[in-house]
Amino acid sequence: MRFLSAAPLLALVPAVLGQDTTILTDLLQSLTSSGLTRLSSIAAQLNSTTAGQSLLSQLSSGASFVLFAPTDNAFNSASSNITSDADILSSVIAYHVVQGNFTGISTTYPNTTVGRTLLNNSTLVQLEGNKNQAVAWAARADGKVHVLNQRNDSIVSNTTTVGNITINIVDHVLNIPQSLAVTVPADNVSLAGIDTALKSVQLSTNQSGSAAFFDILNTQLHGFTFFAPNTSAIQAAASSLSSLQSNTTALQALFQNHLINGSTVYSPELSGQNFTSAAGEPLSFVLNATGHFVTSGNVTAQIVQPDVLLPNGVLHVIDRVLLNTQVDSGAASSAASSASSVATQSTSATAPIGFPATATLTGPGGSAPAASGSGGSGNAAAGGYLVPSMAQVVSVGVAVLGVVAGGRLVLA
Repeated sequence: MRFLSAAPLLALVPAVLGQDTTILTDLLQSLTSSGLTRLSSIAAQLNSTTAGQSLLSQLSSGASFVLFAPTDNAFNSASSNITSDADILSSVIAYHVVQGNFTGISTTYPNTTVGRTLLNNSTLVQLEGNKNQAVAWAARADGKVHVLNQRNDSIVSNTTTVGNITINIVDHVLNIPQSLAVTVPADNVSLAGIDTALKSVQLSTNQSGSAAFFDILNTQLHGFTFFAPNTSAIQAAASSLSSLQSNTTALQALFQNHLINGSTVYSPELSGQNFTSAAGEPLSFVLNATGHFVTSGNVTAQIVQPDVLLPNGVLHVIDRVLLNTQVDSGAASSAASSASSVATQSTSATAPIGFPATATLTGPGGSAPAASGSGGSGNAAAGGYLVPSMAQVVSVGVAVLGVVAGGRLVLA
């Protein structure tokens, strides 16, 4: 495609926006001088869409933003439909702009920094309360800042500032979070087991009569947090899961105790907090020097991959199956109602989510909580149930009692 040079572009922007665009002019000049000519010239395309003009207007407002700025080579490697379709381009660039002042914030993985972007296209984002989509980043062991959970590992190569805008130069165009149906199979290894299991268990719904738990998470919930055991966790729990082949109540509890219903809770919001699962059971969290941990019943798992972002929620990959089959329907209903109420309240999108993400939170004695209930020794979960292997769950295809209403899961 043909890109405009900086000079005619800078003359075009004020005429289109009809306002003082000194900040935007300085930004575009900075991008051009930094060799980011393709991103600079893309502003002309953004001006051709309502969403794009809104984006440029916000950048001109004087408020603080973080701009993840792809290099020219990044755009050369991006899918052609991104740069050829102005509407798609507006959404993609909106996902590269984070609201708020993040100066001086430094997190080292598995701690993450999470911020709200300007992306709010309802065809791409279905979070509770009409919230904007988020993006997560952190410094890894190589000392470089990485944008997390991207199909291509996106690394910040340089950082500069223009007024209140921090420019993080990245080596890939960021991918907008995609559905569970796209995200989980793309993983190929660590989530293969939970992919199969979630597709095998049926829930009753008020929309289609019944649907696989996987499909409900994929499209029917607007706002959820799911702690997804990786494949090795499922394999390690096989012997503890051997007697639940036809226990529909325990199957319901098992999966719903991995789910926070109606709320998208990113990892910086979990530390030292307590939440209620979709089955009504407490979920508690600890962050210390050895990692980030979640406990349900008598089982503690480590979060080994945080903040896998989805259009309608978030996954946190864990290293153990939470073998809790207890249910508290009253607590589950109360938590779901509370989530619905909170979703209607306005919240600030101009600060790091859950900041400070680097707060030091420790368990007793400052050590990691003891993990339990995940090995192959036949550990019993709370309530006396023993849970079957996921291979057996796959063969069951059993119906689980539950209803999806208003984008949240409701116990029947």
